[in-house]
Amino acid sequence: MLDIYGITFDHTTNYGSCFQAYALQKAIEGMIIENERCEYRLIPILRLSPSRKPDFVQRIKNLFYRLHRIQFRTFEDNNMKFADVNHVKELSLLNNAADGFVCGSDVIWNPDFTGRNGAYYLDFAKKYKFSYAASFGKTELGPEDCEWIKEHLKSFDQISCRERSGVEIVKRCANRSAELVVDPVLLLTENDWNRLIEKRRSDKYIFVYITHKISGLNAFVKVLHNKTGLKVIRSAFAPGQVINQRIIQVQKPEEWLQLMRDAEYVITNSFHATAFSVLFHKKFFTFIRPGREKGINIRMNDFLEELNLGERMVSSVPDNPDLTDIDFTVADRRLESLRRESLHFLQRNLENIYRQKFSTNENG
Repeated sequence: MLDIYGITFDHTTNYGSCFQAYALQKAIEGMIIENERCEYRLIPILRLSPSRKPDFVQRIKNLFYRLHRIQFRTFEDNNMKFADVNHVKELSLLNNAADGFVCGSDVIWNPDFTGRNGAYYLDFAKKYKFSYAASFGKTELGPEDCEWIKEHLKSFDQISCRERSGVEIVKRCANRSAELVVDPVLLLTENDWNRLIEKRRSDKYIFVYITHKISGLNAFVKVLHNKTGLKVIRSAFAPGQVINQRIIQVQKPEEWLQLMRDAEYVITNSFHATAFSVLFHKKFFTFIRPGREKGINIRMNDFLEELNLGERMVSSVPDNPDLTDIDFTVADRRLESLRRESLHFLQRNLENIYRQKFSTNENG
């Protein structure tokens, strides 16, 4: 058996982060390498992160976070495996158990989100290590960040990124080549995801999932509601949204996935909600900030342009939104090709881990 340990965002209240971590585990454990089964364990780095004594505001936020986290625990307990570590100082001990390490996906290499935390670059790993679909979530990095990244990518055996912009950053900053692969949620098919959902909803609705405030989005929701007459169901990304936007729905991951799959329309500014909209062939609108190349937009821009669905991105409120069905023929064909190439990248790295493991054993 090959023991693979991975780092990404874990123990979150973010549905996309939860599902991409689950999907990478499923993809890796679905592979057989030279008759060897693979077992994947997620390193709970967020749970291990040291924290300062919280002030009053942070204590209130932590309370809502814990309440939101309840919705995720059962899914994680039933579907995911975690490494048995309790402190950041114990990470190096995982070299005794692991045959190889992987980091990614999501924006784990965005310094605005993770700072200069070397764990997201597997700085403790002494075995074979590679990245899968790691994302910077931006197109430009400052000289200091670039130099730091260059140093931390030196020891990687293979590198892959989720966006073309990430591939370019790796080349520019570290003078390393990186392969373009799909986000882990896209490694699984629609049928794979349907296995997590018990039954279909019979009602018709617009599903809204917003990860950050963006001007004009709520106005767009109102236009689509008035145009279709359909009710609106919103899902909370973060505990604060429950109060600020009066959203009462805080779904379990499987319930959120069902709302995505069975919606008539999806409005979102989330990368992963966009990805699931493509998988489930939803009539969707990805609402972005003006200027497609700016900041966080790059994730949706690269993904949708790659699938010839760039017109689904909107940055203003149209008077007459397009309500017709989307032709996913080209997108499906392109996605299947990208999925196949991405699974091949995973398999190739697992085979390298296998060869390294048994070469080491034979040499003693």
